[in-house]
Amino acid sequence: MRTHSTVKDDVFAYEVGEEVRLATRPFSIERVQEYSIGLMSAASGERKPPQYNIHTDHDYARTQGLEAAIADGMHSTNWLSTMMSDHFGPDYLVNGALRTKYIKPTFLDVPVTARGVITGKEKNDDGSVRYALEVWCEDDKGTKLTVGDASVTVTSESR
Repeated sequence: MRTHSTVKDDVFAYEVGEEVRLATRPFSIERVQEYSIGLMSAASGERKPPQYNIHTDHDYARTQGLEAAIADGMHSTNWLSTMMSDHFGPDYLVNGALRTKYIKPTFLDVPVTARGVITGKEKNDDGSVRYALEVWCEDDKGTKLTVGDASVTVTSESR
């Protein structure tokens, strides 16, 4: 179910310059620990305890020169991917691409917003539309933490 107010009913109606976004949320230490447990457990086939490192332990992160624990980069990449999926649905999953670069640490418990802007719209002979986007995650002060680009081809068959 799509719950974000900027999602269009007609996915063909996005225009160049238009912004897309996802709800703001922090990456909590509990979420990051569960992510760590899930990866370790999947690799071994049995449930593992959380790993204590710069992603899961504030005190340990400080001993490594950080202000606090930081989210693994895949958290912000996944948040951007969720934004794309919310806006473009199954087309993004089948005909989409996302590239990201982590440029600043994403500290835990700081609100993060996934955002994007449509930078290109190409109508194809088969009725599909290819969108290009600049995407990023930013903190509550507007500082970009993760940047990248995305694309998706929207087809009439998937609607």
